[in-house]
Amino acid sequence: MGCICKRSTRMWISWVVKICGFSRIDLLRNRQKTHRVSCGWPSLGSGYCRSGDRWSKDEWKNKAFKMGCEYMFWSPDCKESVVMGINGQFPGPTIRAKAGDTISVLLTNKLHTEGVVIHWHGIRQVGTPWADGTASISHCAINPGETFDYRFVVDKPGTYFYHGHFGMQRSAGLYGSLIVDVADGDQREPFHYDGEFNMLLSDWWHQSVHHQEVGLSSKPFRWIGEPRTVLINGRGQFNCSLAAHFSNTTSTNQCNLRGNEQCAPQILRVLPNKTYRLRIAGTTALAYLNLAVGGHKMVVVEADGNYVQPFQVEDIDIYPGESYSVLIRTNQEASKNYWISIGVRGRRPQTPQALTLLNFAPTSTSKIPLSPPHVAPA
Repeated sequence: MGCICKRSTRMWISWVVKICGFSRIDLLRNRQKTHRVSCGWPSLGSGYCRSGDRWSKDEWKNKAFKMGCEYMFWSPDCKESVVMGINGQFPGPTIRAKAGDTISVLLTNKLHTEGVVIHWHGIRQVGTPWADGTASISHCAINPGETFDYRFVVDKPGTYFYHGHFGMQRSAGLYGSLIVDVADGDQREPFHYDGEFNMLLSDWWHQSVHHQEVGLSSKPFRWIGEPRTVLINGRGQFNCSLAAHFSNTTSTNQCNLRGNEQCAPQILRVLPNKTYRLRIAGTTALAYLNLAVGGHKMVVVEADGNYVQPFQVEDIDIYPGESYSVLIRTNQEASKNYWISIGVRGRRPQTPQALTLLNFAPTSTSKIPLSPPHVAPA
């Protein structure tokens, strides 16, 4: 049940061996049945912003990571739901490597009733097609209780991400960042920056992904409706807004957050007169989004793992599966905070904006911007 029939699998292996010259051992050795893999790192949460992902020293040194995929209760938009997480966290941990590194990810399927695969979005998988993570195409789904060793080379620096590629598991929350830095000794990147932030942008529904899948594949087609929330790094606010006092309606409630909730926004803390790189990845299922930083222009320097001739924009559109790097210069008045706003484009305005703050140190994070957030173009 894990894939196509055994005969078809054997035919596929024979074809790859014949065409590409890979050995059967290369293709099959990565698949292993094993005991459960323990979680390698804790979920980190403090105030408005979670600190960086931490792996063990050995995992970082060897670029060999252990992941366990499972469903868990979570509150991405202040309303408890079931999400798909990795090692007890949603979104999954950030993987970081240098160009030319070989990454190994031991992924254990801790789901009870369904298979799982992970696709490494933007990684070319030269010589390792079985590690691409496309179920029933490049390899079989990992059955419950099994572990698969994804082993591949990251050959180009850039901003990438990984996500589930079985059913609608990406929509369930199975995604995380994959950042590839310039290799030691290589020429530096063609732009300078003083710090960086990762931003995973996703759409979120309150129906289960199984409900969504049945609706989208049914005949007649049954539309699942607009996303209830847009998430920034797995965090959003449903039925309230951080900028409610700018709203023209009385039905919008002001969010009253302590700061330690799973749905509390991650605030981007910056210093004045510095250049910061925003690494943006569109992990949405259906929506395409528009991002803007209040009072600041952005310079686009990378798209889908490729450097581009820099150009300046007021806001930027992000479609599902796209990734960008933009630079912002923190040259505005440092006694203020500024909105970072993400909205759905080209749809009825039924999904509230995702909002967080660009916070200039040492300005308090409780200081709300004086002007309303940018509204995504229709």
